[in-house]
Amino acid sequence: LAGVSPKTVSRVLNRDAAVRDNTRKAVEKAMAELGYIPSSAARSMRSNRSGLIGLITGAISRAGDTSVPTGLPDMFLIQGAQKVMAAAGKTLMIADTGGDAARVEPLMRTFMQHRAEGMIYVAAFHQRVSPPAPPAHSPLVLANCFDEEGTPAVVPDDTNGQEPMVTRLLSASPHSLAYPCPFYTFDAYV
Repeated sequence: LAGVSPKTVSRVLNRDAAVRDNTRKAVEKAMAELGYIPSSAARSMRSNRSGLIGLITGAISRAGDTSVPTGLPDMFLIQGAQKVMAAAGKTLMIADTGGDAARVEPLMRTFMQHRAEGMIYVAAFHQRVSPPAPPAHSPLVLANCFDEEGTPAVVPDDTNGQEPMVTRLLSASPHSLAYPCPFYTFDAYV
C-alpha cells in the first residue's frame, strides 16, 4: 500500500536505519489505513526484551479491609512503581493474589509466559515474606518486605522516619500537646 519494499517498512517500524521523511510518512499512513499494529510478541522473541514488568500484590482485593495491619499503603508503592516503569518505557502488568499466598507462584508463571523481564512483589506492610523463587533469568524485587534469601528489597527506613516525629514530640511544650496538632502517625512516616 505504501509502495515500498518490506525492508523499508521494517526500517520504519524498527527505526534502525535512516528513511526519508516522506517515505516514513507513507509507510505510517499505510499502517494506519490497514489498522496494522506491530506484534510485541514477535519483537520480544527477536530481542529477548518484552518491555513488561510483572507486579504481584494483594492491594486490590484488600482495598478497604481494615483487619489487615498496614503501614504505608501498598497502593502508593504500586503507583510509584508504575511511574518509574512508565518513565523507563516499560509496561507494568499488575496481578492480585486475592489474599491467597498460594496464588503467588502461578502468577509468577503467568508473567513468565508473557515474557516479563522481571517481577516486583509488594507486601501489605513491612514484613518478612517467603515468596517462591523466580526463574533464574527473571529478577525479583521485594517491596515493603524482605526474605531470608537476601532477595533485593526496597523497605521503609523506620529509624529515619520515626526520629523526626519523636524529636518533635519530646521538644513540644506540655501546653502544645493539650491541643490537636498535626503530628504525623507512624504509618505516615513508614
